[in-house]
Amino acid sequence: MPVAAPQIAFRPARARLIAGAAIEDDFMATRLTRLGCTVERTSDDAWNVTAPTNRPDLTREIDLIEEVVRLYGEGDIEPTLPAARNHAGGLTPDQQRLRTIGQTMRACGLSETSTYCFADPRDLERLGMPDEGKGVPVKIIRPLVADQSEMRRDLIPGLLRAVAYNKDHGVANVHLYEIGRVLFGHEHKSLPKEPTYVAGVLSGCWADDAWNVKYPTLDFFDAKGVVEQLLAALRITKVRYKPCDPERYGWLQPGRAAEVLAGGEVLGWVGNIHPTSLKRFGVSDAVVAFELSVDMLQRLAKKQLPYQDVPTLPGVDVDLAIVVDESVTYETLVQRITSAGGKLLRDVRLFDVYRDPVRVGAGKKSMAFSLTYRADDHTLTSEEVEKAHAKLVTKVMRSTGGEVRS
Repeated sequence: MPVAAPQIAFRPARARLIAGAAIEDDFMATRLTRLGCTVERTSDDAWNVTAPTNRPDLTREIDLIEEVVRLYGEGDIEPTLPAARNHAGGLTPDQQRLRTIGQTMRACGLSETSTYCFADPRDLERLGMPDEGKGVPVKIIRPLVADQSEMRRDLIPGLLRAVAYNKDHGVANVHLYEIGRVLFGHEHKSLPKEPTYVAGVLSGCWADDAWNVKYPTLDFFDAKGVVEQLLAALRITKVRYKPCDPERYGWLQPGRAAEVLAGGEVLGWVGNIHPTSLKRFGVSDAVVAFELSVDMLQRLAKKQLPYQDVPTLPGVDVDLAIVVDESVTYETLVQRITSAGGKLLRDVRLFDVYRDPVRVGAGKKSMAFSLTYRADDHTLTSEEVEKAHAKLVTKVMRSTGGEVRS
């Protein structure tokens, strides 16, 4: 049975709009004719094109436009942005903040890496990370290798493998970060969750020693500094650090790890990886790491911070040394001092921690703070400062059970 030749309505103006080039009508008619098409110019706006039966792929107008663009030469068409109404273009706020995260990580000296999304089913067990909150693993039906048979549920195992690889190849100082998704399912649900995290690992020093400088080994405070820079870049306020519970954070060293909180919500954690966990991943050197939820960072990030005038009136600095039990943390003391200081207290800075069983007492420590008092509308008098400071000392000593060190 003979095949009927398809009749296609062709609009030259439409072809020029899609191609983004001023292609002449005669050029399009000539090229379509050479392809074996029969072109009937019924009007300037629309033609009737009969496609040859030996070209079964030419059934729509867009097929003819594709042939015209191919014969015209895609390289001869100048690239232009597509036209759009009521659309200014550019990145979305989430995309901008995601770029800010990467820029801040690189500015802090970390190099971006991308690890496998496939993971070993034993990764969390080796790390010492519980399954709580990690859902049900997403299994791969036909894995290529046995130790990559499920989708990853955390970024840290892949980063530790990257640290081990670099160390084995002579790289002493490793500073890596990754922004990536993890996948885990839930019972009675067909689709898994895919939250995004930013994680980083630091090992060694910031740089190799030189003749005039020796760099210290990276520790908890270096990783905490990176986290602080990131939160400042995203303008996230009311940030607190809470010591990690060793029972919940078994992959971190007790006393060298903290939860990162903002607005009463947990953003993630920062701390030293436990030596036992490092050994299981083939790492012999100390590694400090952090992992934060990008979804939480996106939600808490602010576009702008409230404006504060530059101080024009002088402030008054007062030093305060408080002897407290070892169990009282720096965060607790700063919270109590800030709460008791009122409107006149503008800054609290810790500048010394002193321990001595004889002078301070066993199981106690002395923490010295520099307090700055300032008013917005007048210069403070000595009487005002003494009254505000005495009130602060009384409240802090009562709430913490401490005493002023003379």
